[in-house]
Amino acid sequence: MMLRSEMTQREARMSASFNEQVQSLRQEVSQFRRDIAGIVGGASTRIAEEAKDAVSPVAAEYGRAVSATSAHLQGASKTVWLWFGAAGSILLMVLLIGWAVLGYYRRELAAAKAELQRYEDAVPIVQAFVASDAILCDGRLCIAVDPDARPQGEARQYRQAKPRQR
Repeated sequence: MMLRSEMTQREARMSASFNEQVQSLRQEVSQFRRDIAGIVGGASTRIAEEAKDAVSPVAAEYGRAVSATSAHLQGASKTVWLWFGAAGSILLMVLLIGWAVLGYYRRELAAAKAELQRYEDAVPIVQAFVASDAILCDGRLCIAVDPDARPQGEARQYRQAKPRQR
């Protein structure tokens, strides 16, 4: 019995020791989990801060580059609009000058056409003068009257000139 009692006591002590170890292991696992959670929580905050610190200079440089590029583009935009304005003004001036030159030449052509018409109207008169025996006398026309021609005009006061002898 004694042996039994000793075994029982021993078993109880082993069970108590095992339970203590299990309890201690549970506490250590729980502490380990809290430590891991603390490390992970601190690490995410630290990673975020370090990433922010690392990206801040790059973002600032990017902002400056974008601002400089925007300023250059605005200056180029003004230059392009000035060129378009100048080209439009030159085109308008060329059109106005072309219109004025065209008007001038139209008037010149109309005057030349009128003069040509006067010359064409004078051709029969010149042909008749050349065909008649007529000359200029002190700014007037003198003719050799054909005595066989019959009188013409309202008062029958005109007679034909003799044909020119060739």
